[in-house]
Amino acid sequence: MATTVPPDALQAPTAIVIRAPNWLGDLLIGTAFIQAVLQRFPGVPVDVIVPRAFQVLPLPHRGRLLPFDRTTDSPGRMGRRLRGQGYSHFFVLPPSLSSAWMAFRSGVPHRIGYRGQLRGWLLRPALAHRFPPRSVHLSREYLGLLGPWMDLDGDDIDGAEPAAHLPLPPGWVEHHLPAALAEIGAQGESYVVLVPGAEYGPARQWPVEHYRETAAALHRAGRRVVVDGLEKHRSMGDAIVAGLDGALNLCGETGVEALVALISRAGLVISNDSGAMHMAAALQRPQIALFGSTNPAWSAPLNSKAHVFTRNEHCSPCYARSCPLGHHRCLRELAPGPVIEKALTLLPP
Repeated sequence: MATTVPPDALQAPTAIVIRAPNWLGDLLIGTAFIQAVLQRFPGVPVDVIVPRAFQVLPLPHRGRLLPFDRTTDSPGRMGRRLRGQGYSHFFVLPPSLSSAWMAFRSGVPHRIGYRGQLRGWLLRPALAHRFPPRSVHLSREYLGLLGPWMDLDGDDIDGAEPAAHLPLPPGWVEHHLPAALAEIGAQGESYVVLVPGAEYGPARQWPVEHYRETAAALHRAGRRVVVDGLEKHRSMGDAIVAGLDGALNLCGETGVEALVALISRAGLVISNDSGAMHMAAALQRPQIALFGSTNPAWSAPLNSKAHVFTRNEHCSPCYARSCPLGHHRCLRELAPGPVIEKALTLLPP
């Protein structure tokens, strides 16, 4: 790294706190970084600050999961509550000014994050990006925060293979699996999960009619179809499962814990570039990921069992919430046929 790192910062940490990302997908990508920290600093306590809604997830850590609610709390107050708790190092994964301010207010001596957004003075050290933003996978951007330690040990950070990970404790899935699927789930990965929503916006959503065509083909092949998502996706789920005997629409009926349990037992997950996509990756389930306005090179699922479909339109990736040109061609013209064909080859006989 071009950034000068204070020699004392490179000493072995005595206790670590990590500010995890706010978006579910980024948080799950960030589990690769948390795993790397746990492995590099064995025996060192590692606490993780997570959005309160995701505190229920079985995230990797070696200490506490510390909930933070942006609607009722402030980064400064959260930072002050961390003072005097013995942390030597504070890793800041989000690129925001507010997350760096939280680290600064904590008084932790070594606050490691990327410079930018006028936050360099809050960090110690403020690292320079190894590559231009969004030019490499987000997981490698996070792993770059460990660059000074890996350089010190002569390790090749770019050669490390990141992998998202949700460690499920024994009995966790059985406790949280939706009742409607408890019986068939126990029989062994006998259903396909479709997640048609994307919290970021419609520019990441494959058309409902494409999901419907896919669900119908899977149903004809004798596969159980389960649609999941938020309450606002309920009508999408109804349209997808209409007339398909045995298909379930669980949109609005499952929380994040139930979604983890549901996906962990799925024979296949088909989704947009969303939190559910990264959840399937962290659980290492067979999956098909559908990309439109975003770039798989930056946010593809960290999963050897993943298959990515994208059209590479001339106007993408635009990273917009809604199509700036109004045609949504990147996803609308991503035909169901090849997706269905791949899905049938991925499912067990």
